Amino acid sequence: MGQYRFDDISVDVASFRVERGGRAVPLEPKAFDLLVLLLERQGRLVTKQEILDSVWRQTAVTDNALTRIVANLRKALGDDARDSRYIETVPTRGYRWLVPVQRDESSPVAGDIRVARPPGRAIWLAAAAFVVALVGAGVLARRAQLSVAGGTPGPRALGSLWPAQATFSPRLDAFPALAPNGRALAYASDRSGGFEIVVKALTAGGGEMALTSDGQQNVQPAWSPDGDDVAYHSMRRGGIWIVPALGGAPRQVSAFGSKPAWSPDGRRLAFQSDPLADIAPTAYGANVPSTIWTVGRDGSDLRRLTDSTQPIGGHASPAWSPDGRRIAFVTYSAAPARLWSVPAAGGPATLLVEGHIPIHDPVFTPDGTALYYATGAPFIVRVPLSVETGLPRGEGEEIATPGLPSARHISISGDGKRMAMAALSMSSNLWSVLVAPDTGTALKAPAALTDNTLRRKTTPVFSPDGEWIAFSASRGGVGSDVWVINVKDGRTIPITAGDPAMAKPTTPSYFRASWLPDSTHLAFLANDGTRTTLQMADLTSRRPQPLLELRPVAAAADLRRTGVNPALDFRLSPDGREVAFSEIDPTTGMPRLYVRPVDGGEARALSPPDHSETYPVWSPDGRWIATQVRSDQGSLVGVRPARGGPLRRLTRGPGQSWIHTWAPDSDRVLFAGQRRGVWNVYWVSLATGRESPVTHYAGVDTFVRYPAWSPHGDRIVFENGEVRGNIWVSTLPDATESWPRNRTRTAR
Repeated sequence: MGQYRFDDISVDVASFRVERGGRAVPLEPKAFDLLVLLLERQGRLVTKQEILDSVWRQTAVTDNALTRIVANLRKALGDDARDSRYIETVPTRGYRWLVPVQRDESSPVAGDIRVARPPGRAIWLAAAAFVVALVGAGVLARRAQLSVAGGTPGPRALGSLWPAQATFSPRLDAFPALAPNGRALAYASDRSGGFEIVVKALTAGGGEMALTSDGQQNVQPAWSPDGDDVAYHSMRRGGIWIVPALGGAPRQVSAFGSKPAWSPDGRRLAFQSDPLADIAPTAYGANVPSTIWTVGRDGSDLRRLTDSTQPIGGHASPAWSPDGRRIAFVTYSAAPARLWSVPAAGGPATLLVEGHIPIHDPVFTPDGTALYYATGAPFIVRVPLSVETGLPRGEGEEIATPGLPSARHISISGDGKRMAMAALSMSSNLWSVLVAPDTGTALKAPAALTDNTLRRKTTPVFSPDGEWIAFSASRGGVGSDVWVINVKDGRTIPITAGDPAMAKPTTPSYFRASWLPDSTHLAFLANDGTRTTLQMADLTSRRPQPLLELRPVAAAADLRRTGVNPALDFRLSPDGREVAFSEIDPTTGMPRLYVRPVDGGEARALSPPDHSETYPVWSPDGRWIATQVRSDQGSLVGVRPARGGPLRRLTRGPGQSWIHTWAPDSDRVLFAGQRRGVWNVYWVSLATGRESPVTHYAGVDTFVRYPAWSPHGDRIVFENGEVRGNIWVSTLPDATESWPRNRTRTAR
């Protein structure tokens, strides 16, 4: 086979061995294959597609797997992405080997890369071919709350930002926006019981003024460049509104959309078509098929800039470049997280950043030399940009935010001297409410079912015999796991157990459990950092095993380039013989419903490809499948016959309706509903269309998710969470200053 030598490192291709200074260097098989490929093509640009085709032959993986392997290889070689010695990153294109290499005559020809794996790993990979996308809530594949667990390594550590607390509410202050001169702050506060826009002077002893007070759940303020107006989103009335910065009557400039952002000349506003649905620290900004739009300051000349298929995903959080020529935005769909830019006048989108780290709330520096984004964790990321091209000049750089539980909603003042951010925290537990089986009316006030420091506890489902509740939760520093709790005595047992000593960010995550008919086995999704599989475990042995290969129905030819693993979710039928799931249609970018037999066979489509339906839920009698239908104003509850047939929409109007289970009577669909900005548990009847609330929460900082109805009909269990937070402000170093160094990587 042959050997390569450079510096004090030798690579023996035949024995799959790398030595550095005479000592063996541990290296993953894929990293070894990549090293040989780069050595063979030293000095040449090796594109991402070439690497994927050579190292992952006939295997569909996303680009985040490649970036993780590059980081593994760099670590083994002692290379540094910030000051590359061996491997140069060519942004958005690929990689190049930099140093001369000595090669034996017996070396293989270029491109002859053989993949070596231990036999056990090969068997496991063959069994784990069920590739689906990791989306959803916090630690779950659900809605707008989850980022990909593992995969691409994070940016390099840059330093620390030491912000000072600017607001002091015991409830929730969020969505800060610094005035152009940096001397005032607009933000949304729920101190009055609902969100209103407040302006606070950032001077010693500076006062506050309520800019809105109409009870319309007003959020996401954005200052006009001249400081005269503040744009915002109204959760109750919908759309984009503008109010004078010194107070006055607001006016609507768009009947739909949220997250407004002003153009540098103040003549137009960019916004996303999706309304605000979630305020959790890890919440996605939008769902498919949200797109980016612009509108004139006076409400005229409404234009759509992006299409949900180019790129695939929900488009969110627009941010104008300082020259007004481009608009950055984030896509939320599946792995990996991605940041794009699109010409403000229209045209194809350009990929700027991708990786496993969540990407939220991008904002440019006024001089255009960098772009910042939030992560929902206690650090933000700075991406250096070329002023000429607007493209990244290197890898992103982590900036720690010590003392903050998470950082979201970042804003930079017009003079570039200050940055504001919301420090958000969330508590989450399972709650239970006793209900009358025949009416679904609550008999008592809800009470906590769990009370511990496990992180978000979510997606509960009752076993068919009603004795157990399965749910997903995560421990600090470990991915999510599947747990069960006994309904009678409250015993909590982990079904899966992530290894706390495993290297991050590749900690496995197990989530979205579904019971088999015997009430002793659970199926669930499992993500190992590069792919997601469908597995099964029993309550006794608790050993996960592969259950089903759920092949993509219609994988796009450029699946690896788009980064979208198509299957979004799954739910077993009551008899355990079929699985319902949704999958992104590559031609429309919309999720489509399918049903496939567990023992093999072709999938059959239940919904057309040109509108969005997700999260199928079987009725207990197996006759119906409830589905979540996207609308311009949020989401609706729909129902389809399980054997095929037309869609029936059961809910109407603006807001969100996130389905999870049915009542035992197979008539009432249970869902978490957002109405006028407030979340509660609801059910809606298939027979009558009647919608009825089960809980009666009133706070905008309280949310409920994933209600599950007991098979006995006497109890409903749901996730209950609270978000708290305040606004913090910091001074940014200018171009002549350096960041305070912090060489330790920020904990995930």
